[in-house]
Amino acid sequence: MQRLPTHSRSTKNGIYRKASPIEALMVRQSMQADVVNLGLHCMMTDHQTAQPELLARLAYLLGMGAEIARAIPVAGNNRPGLHQALATVVGMAVDGHRWDASWGAQLSLAADISIDLFCSYSNLARRFEPGARLLSHDVMAGTVRADVIKPLEFSAESMEA
Repeated sequence: MQRLPTHSRSTKNGIYRKASPIEALMVRQSMQADVVNLGLHCMMTDHQTAQPELLARLAYLLGMGAEIARAIPVAGNNRPGLHQALATVVGMAVDGHRWDASWGAQLSLAADISIDLFCSYSNLARRFEPGARLLSHDVMAGTVRADVIKPLEFSAESMEA
């Protein structure tokens, strides 16, 4: 049986769940620093280059953010924005892991929003983490399908808000 990689520092060895407030803050700051680096990577990666690792990292983080945003009310257009960002990452992965540099800024912003949701709603993050890890694995392995991300459905209540 192949072991799936652990991408999240927040769940590694249970440190985030069981940490003191100071340790939890340090983990959160470290995660945010990683996302800043990921965002810079999004902005600086050359167009049409093969980026399986970058897309897998984004699939994991945006998958978590999109699922949390689907489960709770979030500000502004973050729910559809995260969903679109995740669908874009999956589309790039399906297209041979080729990076589309025109999405760099938007994906960087989506990663930043996702980490805020991830850290603020760690209970939900733990619930969605296995699915995000599986999506990331499929993106990295090149086995992800375009239809894995379903179109976003809006309820009547969300349309009125």
